[in-house]
Amino acid sequence: MTYESPEELEFFEKGFGYSDEYDHDEGLFSFVMAYDNVSKLIFTHSPFGNNSISVKLFQNDELVFHVYKENLKSVEFQSWGGEQVLRIYLDTPTDYNDFLIYFNPRPRLKYCEPNM
Repeated sequence: MTYESPEELEFFEKGFGYSDEYDHDEGLFSFVMAYDNVSKLIFTHSPFGNNSISVKLFQNDELVFHVYKENLKSVEFQSWGGEQVLRIYLDTPTDYNDFLIYFNPRPRLKYCEPNM
């Protein structure tokens, strides 16, 4: 991989499991976090597709959002104020973005790019 990401064990320690999209042979590293059998958050990263990342949220099996980005630089687990997030860093021309995947205690997404 040409980007930094947590080891698979770290995902399991945070409560994630493998998603149905996980395929090590194809370079798709995909994890799911389930919430009360109503919602699920799927996080996927891959060195293929120009170092891609995908995040999906389903509620009652209905897709709420799906964000796909390329040029992944790194993925980090962070926490503050009782919330846990995956912070995503993209290798963009301005090298600035705010991409947070909140996963505990509830799933949500914050993604902002600077105005160009």
